[in-house]
Amino acid sequence: MADQFTEIRRVSYFDNIKKSFGGMIFGFILFLASFVLLWWNEGNRVSLSQKEDLISEKTIVLSSPIINRENDNALVMISGPVYSNETLSDPMISVNNALNLKRDVEMYQWVEKKNTKKHNSFGGSTTEITNYSYQKMWDKEEHNSDNFHMAEYQNPKFTIRSKLISSNTAIMGDFIIRQHQISKIENYRQIDKLTENKNYSIVDNYYYKGKDASAPEIGDIRISYTYVPSGVSVSIIGQQNQDNSITISKNEKIYLQYDGDYSLDEMLNKYKTENQLLTFGLRFVGWLIMFIGLLLLVNPIVTISKFIPFLSSIIGFISSFFLLILSLELSLVTIAVAWLTYRPVIAIILFAFIFGILYYFRKYLSKKKATL
Repeated sequence: MADQFTEIRRVSYFDNIKKSFGGMIFGFILFLASFVLLWWNEGNRVSLSQKEDLISEKTIVLSSPIINRENDNALVMISGPVYSNETLSDPMISVNNALNLKRDVEMYQWVEKKNTKKHNSFGGSTTEITNYSYQKMWDKEEHNSDNFHMAEYQNPKFTIRSKLISSNTAIMGDFIIRQHQISKIENYRQIDKLTENKNYSIVDNYYYKGKDASAPEIGDIRISYTYVPSGVSVSIIGQQNQDNSITISKNEKIYLQYDGDYSLDEMLNKYKTENQLLTFGLRFVGWLIMFIGLLLLVNPIVTISKFIPFLSSIIGFISSFFLLILSLELSLVTIAVAWLTYRPVIAIILFAFIFGILYYFRKYLSKKKATL
């Protein structure tokens, strides 16, 4: 059960106003940054689409990973098992014929969570109620107790950390797979049999350091190991080189790697899906940054009106609604203008959609005025 503490702080009306004007600068920066992000994202979308077309048109699919010197410097696809005879080890464990060995370290530690609620008072002041909770839990992330609000909750430092160990090289048929490529393979399996260690006990397939695993204390450590065995299958699209390696293509900047056996169409579909998620995700982030920036820009007006709380709530709601619409419109316009440069036909369709929205809201407001 978590320990909880509450701190109440009163912020004066003039301090709120001062803080809101300071936030305007940050809001302006966010507002400008949103245009840059949205514009860059559309250019990047075009670049990704071009790469998708190049992969479809230029990739030479090898039926088996056998070197053909005629394919040097060309875009090729290979698929099959990756082999390594290396032994990967750290001070505690060794695994033969492995591609990757991963050590995950967790500490039983205090974790601080903070939640603040604000209540406006008549006269413009604000009461901030902050709840702090402290809970013991296992976590791979180190929670620095020096930053905790309550100094009595102390965590020791990690004495051993998580680590990834990869083979130096591996092979797929005639091809050499480099260490940075091996490290991307994530077909991990649990190591079931841990060797004895004088500094750790073995509990539930963990190395455990502490007095009693059934009643852990702050600072107790548990370590688990997973590995990628030699022989797992990988699919790669990249440039075939004279040293028998496959790397990112110099001209097209293309390199794809997925765990498992895939056809060219399957790899291309996965790549397209990733690109679509990235594009729409950055569009959302760009719009959100713009919306937050606009809120910060008009926040001084809302803050000044906090002298009368109910008036502040009305102004805050109305301004948020219109800024939401404005940020959506500006985001769409930015995307459309970017498309005039990158994709003019689609831009014309988008502009028609934007003007349709504007026409709808104008018609809607006209009807509302007529009923008043």
